[in-house]
Amino acid sequence: MAAPLRRVANRAKDLLFLPPFDPYWRRRLNGKVLCLLYHRVDHPGRVPFLDRFGVPPIPPKTLLNELSFLKKQGAHFLTFSDLRHGSFPRFNQFGVIVSFDDCLRDMYTSAIDVLECLDICGVLFQSTALIDAPSLIWEHSLYWHAHDPDLAQALETLAHERLPASRGLVGDALVAHLRQAEPMAAVEELLAEATARAGAGEELARLARELYPSAVDLQATRRAGHEIGSHGHHHYPRQCLDHEAFEAELIRSRQEIERVMGKAPRAFSYPFNSYQSGDAELCSRHYVQVATVDAQPITLDTPSLAIPRFTWPGPLRNQLHFRRWLWTGHL
Repeated sequence: MAAPLRRVANRAKDLLFLPPFDPYWRRRLNGKVLCLLYHRVDHPGRVPFLDRFGVPPIPPKTLLNELSFLKKQGAHFLTFSDLRHGSFPRFNQFGVIVSFDDCLRDMYTSAIDVLECLDICGVLFQSTALIDAPSLIWEHSLYWHAHDPDLAQALETLAHERLPASRGLVGDALVAHLRQAEPMAAVEELLAEATARAGAGEELARLARELYPSAVDLQATRRAGHEIGSHGHHHYPRQCLDHEAFEAELIRSRQEIERVMGKAPRAFSYPFNSYQSGDAELCSRHYVQVATVDAQPITLDTPSLAIPRFTWPGPLRNQLHFRRWLWTGHL
């Protein structure tokens, strides 16, 4: 089928998500759990460099509308801890888990405010290098440099000098390359030099204080009944790490959460949903549950080391897309 016809056919399917079809979609979910994933809960435009290169933020009001819809439809809200303890919807019920990755400070303010308004407990997979960080971590520093035209030009020049494989790449292509295809130590050294040349150390420290959570944020959130999991320490892509470095990230993140919370996390989610064959076994040495973003509902047969989630697709065009996303996890 030609691409235009496929698009028309797909849009026609939107009509299946008119309100009279809700009972049908509810029945399809019965006996399953839909695990939703959000990365930032914030107002678009507040942090432009994250908006441009990272996952788009969902405004708090939109998140409230989404979760309110599911609650009105009878969703049973669960956490990964609930799954570990055997909780699961019956054949005539459906479940929803609300999860968050990375976990900048907005998760502990805007997102938690929405959850508590609805009396829902969520699961926050924390990149532990962010906790009380003295400066932006490598990924956010990269985005900050690349967003400013003058600093982006300086970063390109420096990258082409230091990293031969980056030569010829500029703009978004260079950002993707540095994020995915170079050794992390080399990228961090490059960004440290770029920051020093720009005299930007104080600005990156200020942004870290503004954007990142503190240990107190995590502790208060856990006391309120929410679950804290691990999303690795430095948020490195798996393909940039060997097995030993990947396991070191697993261990360090678990230790950091245990230091802050007094108890080790039991669940882990892969940064960038990046993983390799054999990683589940490595993870099982340190965690009992592992989350992916493999876009399937959770069933009673779902392996605990491969729990799939659906990631928020970004701003939705209309109410039919809104309902389609929430009933299926897809558009």
